[in-house]
Amino acid sequence: MTPELQRWRGKIALVTGASSGIGRAIAEDFGRLGLKVGIAGRRPDALAETAARVQAAGSDALVLAGDQCDPETNHRFFADLVARWGAPDILVNNAGMLGGRSLLHAEWSEVQAALDLNVRAALICMRQAAQAMRGKSEAAIINVSSMTGHRVMPGTPAIYAATKHALRILTDGLRSELAQEGQAIKVALLSPGLVDTPWHHKPEGMIAQKGGYPYPPLTPADIVGAVRYILSAPAGVQVCDIQLRPSAQTF
Repeated sequence: MTPELQRWRGKIALVTGASSGIGRAIAEDFGRLGLKVGIAGRRPDALAETAARVQAAGSDALVLAGDQCDPETNHRFFADLVARWGAPDILVNNAGMLGGRSLLHAEWSEVQAALDLNVRAALICMRQAAQAMRGKSEAAIINVSSMTGHRVMPGTPAIYAATKHALRILTDGLRSELAQEGQAIKVALLSPGLVDTPWHHKPEGMIAQKGGYPYPPLTPADIVGAVRYILSAPAGVQVCDIQLRPSAQTF
């Protein structure tokens, strides 16, 4: 562990969407860094596996199961975390869903669920975290967005892109408000291209579709490296937005 990351050892983190993929990789790495990790998601069995990995890495884990589309679930996550260990020092907003592939033809329930999870739940968690982190000498809120939040290519699900663009603007707004209040809280946006996760191996996923994605995708480890970069920056430095995509990608 680098000296820059050593200062986070013993701190408390909450990672949403930690059942698999990017969230699981971040939670496991936090375990290696010596953080206590609250792992949130909808699937208790999958969360239990993530918890086992955090514990095997040498740290403590708290399973927080629930559907974040319900606003009260997000409040409960924070209440349970605080009751167990105290106020969080790091929040990683990673949970997300597609919201349907068509603006015109997707079921409205899919669209609403994406708005509820990708935007509303993320904002509730940001507000809860900012309140809990007030007065700390250093803390961090990291929102996992997407390259689609910056640009929409043909075939990109527009609802998903819109929610990730909204998250981008909310991140900028939160960073500005906290800076005006003099709070020492890092607020970062992480915008990856396609990442090799179980989500994209489903039948409708880009990796599963023959010819759907012609480049070797990013890996969860790549995202972990970006999170480490954000946290290793000096306390007085804001890493505002990291965009990363496969090096072979041409568009």
